[in-house]
Amino acid sequence: MSSTTVNFNIMRQITLIVLLLSLVQVATAQEKTKQWIFLTDKLDAASKHTLVESEYLTEAAVARRALRGEPNLVAKFALQDAPISQAYEANLATMGVTVAQRSRWLNAVTAWLSEDEITQVAALPYVRNIRPVAHLKPSVLPTIPVSPVIAERTSSQCPSAVYGNSCGQLDVVNAIPPIERDINGSGVVLGFLDTNFSPPGERPFSHSSLNHILDSGRLIEARDFSERDPTQPCNGTNTHGMSVASVAVGFHPGELIGPGYGAMIYAAKTECGPYERNIEEDNFVVAVEWMESEGVDVMTSSLGYLDFDTGQHSYTTSDLDGDTGLTTIALDWAAQRGVVTVTSAGNSGARGPSSITTPADGDSVISVGGVDSARRLWGPSSRGPTADGRIKPDVSAQGTAVIVGHSGGYGRSAGTSFSAPMVAGIVTQILQVNPKLGPRDVWHVLTSTASQSGTPDNNLGWGIVDADAAVMSAIALNRSDQTTPVPGNLTVHPPYPNPFQNTAHFTIETFEPVLHARLAIFDMLGRKVATVYEGPISTGGMPVAFDGTHLPPGVYAYTLEVDGRTQSGMVTRLRH
Repeated sequence: MSSTTVNFNIMRQITLIVLLLSLVQVATAQEKTKQWIFLTDKLDAASKHTLVESEYLTEAAVARRALRGEPNLVAKFALQDAPISQAYEANLATMGVTVAQRSRWLNAVTAWLSEDEITQVAALPYVRNIRPVAHLKPSVLPTIPVSPVIAERTSSQCPSAVYGNSCGQLDVVNAIPPIERDINGSGVVLGFLDTNFSPPGERPFSHSSLNHILDSGRLIEARDFSERDPTQPCNGTNTHGMSVASVAVGFHPGELIGPGYGAMIYAAKTECGPYERNIEEDNFVVAVEWMESEGVDVMTSSLGYLDFDTGQHSYTTSDLDGDTGLTTIALDWAAQRGVVTVTSAGNSGARGPSSITTPADGDSVISVGGVDSARRLWGPSSRGPTADGRIKPDVSAQGTAVIVGHSGGYGRSAGTSFSAPMVAGIVTQILQVNPKLGPRDVWHVLTSTASQSGTPDNNLGWGIVDADAAVMSAIALNRSDQTTPVPGNLTVHPPYPNPFQNTAHFTIETFEPVLHARLAIFDMLGRKVATVYEGPISTGGMPVAFDGTHLPPGVYAYTLEVDGRTQSGMVTRLRH
């Protein structure tokens, strides 16, 4: 071989290496990531602020905001509800930027951008900030398969076999009594944000535990928000959303009953990956805005996240302050508009304290931890506090060995993914009996009747939900609004202790003698179950001890009546 031939081969190899290196550089330069582009304002081409379209809010949304929303924020809502500036979008399009999702509330859009494009877009005068869209890497997520084997029912609290093996999880949160009284979320609109709500090729909510919603026309709309990189089509087959929905609103006698099975439903598919918490936050935020504008009363999500992809900035524990995560902000703002928002605390309890994820850190979000069937903390359940020191989770429900619907029928699964929809179903029961309650009122009803309402902690929050006590508390609040106060010279002080186990102590006080007064106890159906005192009352304070050992556990109304006028309050008898 001649030296000329050798030199030619060497030159050819060098040329190939240089070419390959250049191709790698081009590929790197062209690699794009999904970014949030936050805009400075909502000015149109005429430099006027965009206006909310008349058809943007449904009548149901307007009514809910009027009933439960924060009235002092109406002006803020109008600004947030206005559409994104079409002038800015048109300008982005001239640069080759294609908008993927739009958030009115955040005044932001998402788009796939290269590093060069990020620099160019960030320099635009109408761009306030750019940050990457969040989603978890699947490899770091534990998965717990649904078992096809269902153990025999062991609970002794089931009034009949109609509850099947779901009886246990309902009993943990004392949800069976209100269901037996036909309190099942009727008239309340519940929205789900999750993965697929049926196996591939089937209609959403076609599972045997959910088709009663289809058959009755109560699935108002199911919408797919799982927009992805066009090079990565959404072909996920995970039915996590279907399992979540079955816990909250399932109704298949003998197999599975959910506490809110009478509710009306919206469903948003915001994630297509086969992992419980692999969510892109732009899908989530846009779905929240859509559901709120449609008029949902309750939203529940079993999705959450903390980390971005490898190599990108991640949320840290210090970011879990209720004001940083975009999904947290979206759910908090939905709550301001009167929507009760419920989410899972997460399954990162192995990390110890401050292991919750967003949006569970929201101060207006009811985050739900997990317990086992014996009402003990489930180890993987994420815990508080938040970065700013607030207690999280808020309440807890069963999060392991939960009976769920899946593509093979029914089975047991684990995760706070399933404790959250149980509480969401209970919230629909609460709103059924008292539609006037706002998000903060519902939080108070749940926490004040939970198992450790007086001693909350960062493991279980205010404790395990007591659905029956919460529902009766909501009814009592409705009742107390309708009472007429007794004359100002007579009053009954709140009993102590409250809740009580055996004896509650009342004090009736008057500034002048009263010939006849009656202090009675009523159940939540309005039936008198006990008379604490009846007769004359002398000037001063008169203590009265009430022996309530004959009453079933639950919430009761006490009423002091004088001359046809009443003063009412609530008292709770605890379960032993």
